[in-house]
Amino acid sequence: MALSKKWQLSAFDYHVDAFIVPCLAGAGLLLAPIVGWQIILGIFMWSLTEYCLHRFLFHKYFRRDHWAHHVNPQAYIGISGLYIGIISALMLGPAFMLGLTSLYSGYMLGYLAYLILHFSMHRKHSRMYRLIIKLVRNHELHHQKGVEKNFGVTSPLWDFVFRTYVSRKRAAPSTNGDFGRQ
Repeated sequence: MALSKKWQLSAFDYHVDAFIVPCLAGAGLLLAPIVGWQIILGIFMWSLTEYCLHRFLFHKYFRRDHWAHHVNPQAYIGISGLYIGIISALMLGPAFMLGLTSLYSGYMLGYLAYLILHFSMHRKHSRMYRLIIKLVRNHELHHQKGVEKNFGVTSPLWDFVFRTYVSRKRAAPSTNGDFGRQ
């Protein structure tokens, strides 16, 4: 399968949401009283969104484009952080009007966790890599050629719920090389 260059980004486009997302999460928390259960629910909603986007959108409809990330996980491949930032900022207004700014902030915090964890798990020399080694190994299996499992990045929760989790013992042997050095 030929690799797509469609989602190739500049360093700015790739990293800008790591600045925008915490600002938006903070804005949501500053605009209204903090509601703990909404923050927790927002984080869970993000993790389900992450799972569904990865499994159904990236692996079905944008398979060729997403495969470029599987081949070179350290490349700047993805959806522009500017677009994500703009869409996320537009959602803050309705969240405020509905009294759901804590839910919104939880969702943004879940997305921020995804950004940090996914970036770190593809870089063995990052400080966080050693702290998240179990998540790294789980995601490493996902990157093996022929393994259409383990779609959750920040958590394997939804893989367990939807029976798409696979352990190292049950996964096919890798033909994709060393995950961390790609």
